[in-house]
Amino acid sequence: MPDVDSGDIRDQEQPDHHFQTAKQYYAMVKAHRRQERIARFREMNPLAWYLDEFPAQDMYKSPRIDQRSTRQEVRYHWLRQRTGWIFWAQLKTATAVRFAAFGGLVSAFYQAAPGLHGENGDAAAPFRWLLLAGLTYLVAVLWYEIWCPLLLKQALSSKQGLLESQSSTWLRTLVEDELRRWWSKREWWPHPDLLDENMSEDKTARVIMSGYGVPAFAGFDSYACAHIEQALFEYRNLRKVTIWRRDDHTSELREFTPQYGYEGNRPMMHRLTIRSVDEYDVQDDPKLRVGDLVLDWRRCALSISHHLPSRSSVNIRYETEGLDHLFSDHTGALVFAQTIALWQNTMHPVRRLILIALYLMSAAFFVAFVFLQLQILLPKMF
Repeated sequence: MPDVDSGDIRDQEQPDHHFQTAKQYYAMVKAHRRQERIARFREMNPLAWYLDEFPAQDMYKSPRIDQRSTRQEVRYHWLRQRTGWIFWAQLKTATAVRFAAFGGLVSAFYQAAPGLHGENGDAAAPFRWLLLAGLTYLVAVLWYEIWCPLLLKQALSSKQGLLESQSSTWLRTLVEDELRRWWSKREWWPHPDLLDENMSEDKTARVIMSGYGVPAFAGFDSYACAHIEQALFEYRNLRKVTIWRRDDHTSELREFTPQYGYEGNRPMMHRLTIRSVDEYDVQDDPKLRVGDLVLDWRRCALSISHHLPSRSSVNIRYETEGLDHLFSDHTGALVFAQTIALWQNTMHPVRRLILIALYLMSAAFFVAFVFLQLQILLPKMF
């Protein structure tokens, strides 16, 4: 019997899991092309621009060649501004509301008095359009008052001092509700061959996938973290407050500047922590001052999906520990609340579409009223 090398036997017994089959390759290419089509649709299509409820991701410009041109960038921002809550809130003024109500009353009174119509009964027809224009405008104003995001509506109110008169607790609650919109739960079902047995997180994922449920992360993703840091940076500049960040490599405190990152093959969810510097911190690090803020992002651990809270049941105060330091005084609460309020400009695209339609209908009815009035008055003048 010929001798067989034991090393050859071990090589033959090892499966070729690290080699990719043709089916897996084409599935990967198909998924990649689908992601490219979705990214191109979001980048180029005006419908996607309108339906996007979150602020522009200016810090995440794609390096690909299908990036928007300068002219397309102008159209993007023009569309976002002209269809946002802030633009259409300018049409809701106290003078316009009084005019619409007064015009409706005059139209109703004129149509209810047959003696004022004269011999030609069609003289009252234009006032019907005026009545419709006033009613449609009042419905649009009522729609805005009901469905406009509360924090943004109070920030845009024409009443002087409305936002300033709100308590810091109420402003913090509205800000937390907006941050809840950015919080998310992401399920993660990796291929077992891609897991590293030396990593505790991958071991946990393998155990969960063995029959306990679906692995998931919950917290703020990289996009949310970048926008929150941008808001904190604006707060720092306006309030002249010093904010520090702990360096990831040296663990030393350095001055805070906004930064952003990209996710790999797994979700990167974080929890925000803000703490205030006290006397003991100053003794350890002389460059610190009492009252300075220290920002820290803590990586969220992997867990079972059905054990994690949903967006409707999450407690944002636990996810943003130390946010109260930004609302310690009323001036700081106003600054941070006004910064966060601008994020709500493109929320609820369907409700915004209905609001735009109501305003346009009111304008069309008023134009019809003016046109019919001119048809009656011009022949008498010439």
